[in-house]
Amino acid sequence: MFNLQQLKILVLLAEHKKLTVVAGLLNIKQPSVTFHMKKLEQAAGVPLFIQRHKLIFLTEEGKALHHFASRIVSWTEEAQQVLSDYAHFKKGKIIVGSSNTPATYFLPKLLGKMREVYPEVNIIVQVKNSPQIVDMVKKFEIDFGLVAENKIVDPDLVITPLVNDELGLVVYPGHRLADVEKIGPEHLQNEYWILRDQDSSSRRMMEVWAGQQLIESKGDIELGTTEAIKRAVICRLGISLLSRLAVEDEVRNGQLIYKSLDSGLLSRGIFFIYNKNRFMTPIVEEFIGFFESMRF
Repeated sequence: MFNLQQLKILVLLAEHKKLTVVAGLLNIKQPSVTFHMKKLEQAAGVPLFIQRHKLIFLTEEGKALHHFASRIVSWTEEAQQVLSDYAHFKKGKIIVGSSNTPATYFLPKLLGKMREVYPEVNIIVQVKNSPQIVDMVKKFEIDFGLVAENKIVDPDLVITPLVNDELGLVVYPGHRLADVEKIGPEHLQNEYWILRDQDSSSRRMMEVWAGQQLIESKGDIELGTTEAIKRAVICRLGISLLSRLAVEDEVRNGQLIYKSLDSGLLSRGIFFIYNKNRFMTPIVEEFIGFFESMRF
């Protein structure tokens, strides 16, 4: 029969694909990892791993087992955290997931307040794109999330809006559109655009809006973070659609110019989300109450 250590190894190998990395994460020797892999395959009765060029991949049978193993490992870790929370009320660990915009421009303010109220709680923040944060909340991999989205509808989630935001046109001072009072689609044709990566919510919103407005570009540059895009616009590499919250400092300092495009397609909010089916420990309940009481 499988044991928890064997399932952890399978889950970690699926993610990292290297024996040395998995051994380090579990604080065991590499031969121990190999031993548990063989024992797991013996118990399963089918091959679970394939080694190629010092990397470990899962077979189709291994992928099928991973579907269940990842949940078992996640639930076990949650159960351990639940017991720890009860044993040490207001101590322990909270994992917050956040998409890029709230993590950079909104969450730091909250973290300061959280640290004052819960000084002995270890707060871990994981920053990923909004769809990934939603998926992690649904899989119980994190306690709750902060995401910037146009809207969220999901029967498994409790969703609380925290602050309104929008995507607007961002140009550098001296750009031909800097002094145009009302920007229309005709002003935005054949510009060089600086874009977020394909998986980001702001990129999806921008593409829907641009498609509706029939906007053509001269060429695009794709960058992975909002901060990188702001630097690129300041350096006159192009224009972009960015969060109003994300450019407040640069607009105040005169480095960028922000213009609202008055489109419902570009309106969005920062939402606090958690899985309504998760087990509520005292710490989690207090943190949920903390977030839901915040309004900006």
